[in-house]
Amino acid sequence: MSASDQFFNDGAAYERVMGRWSRRVGDIFVDWIGVPKNLHWIDIGCGTGVFTEQLIRHCSPAAVSAVDPSAEQMAFARDRADLKMVEFHAGDAQDLPFPDNRFDVAVMALVIHFVPDPGKAISEMARVLRPGGWAASYVWDYSVGGSPTAPLAAAMKTIGLESRSPPSRQATSMPALQQLWRSANLDQIATRAIHIPVEFADFNEFWNSITAPGGPAGKTIAEMSPNSRQDLRKALQERTPVMADGRVAYEACANAIKGRKTI
Repeated sequence: MSASDQFFNDGAAYERVMGRWSRRVGDIFVDWIGVPKNLHWIDIGCGTGVFTEQLIRHCSPAAVSAVDPSAEQMAFARDRADLKMVEFHAGDAQDLPFPDNRFDVAVMALVIHFVPDPGKAISEMARVLRPGGWAASYVWDYSVGGSPTAPLAAAMKTIGLESRSPPSRQATSMPALQQLWRSANLDQIATRAIHIPVEFADFNEFWNSITAPGGPAGKTIAEMSPNSRQDLRKALQERTPVMADGRVAYEACANAIKGRKTI
């Protein structure tokens, strides 16, 4: 998971690019997991604490541990008023700093595509779960262009640019996720595709949000010349459907998966 640090280490920028969309999926995801209250949770790759906040609000946990490799992201999360109960730990999803059989629920929200070895990370999720515990995750489906930033990546490609892609985006399809969960010996596996609307008041809001310098594509754009940025803006505008009232609206898709540790 250390690769995620090079993509998102600015909490405010992450909120601007992705926060509102991750919340929309997260609200659906935590309800879908369907576990009882008063359990012990671990949020792996907590980032800015967006999802940590949601699980506390929806699931009333007894305790929450949150892990992330980015000190900047965790500092942002610690400032959230609703996360005072959370124990934060610097750590790597591929080598969690906890003993076996520690938690009732382990979650990864928009993390697995940043992990260099997703299989190792899911095995670690299973390791720290108690027997009967649940491992659950959701991630944008890059195999179908499901990320809220997909229009920007497509526009960059038309002018000969490649955005900085997450290292394990191939792990985001539903078949790939199912194989990861099976390989970690998790049972009772269930999946769900979650579709959400993505909309902006106008093209200017869309451009300013999607090109914020904190994200992978934003970092590439920040290094471009003014003329190249203008070419990209034009390419994006030509490819972007605009509603009659000026709004930009399209759909994003995330894949969710959960499985149970039975041994």
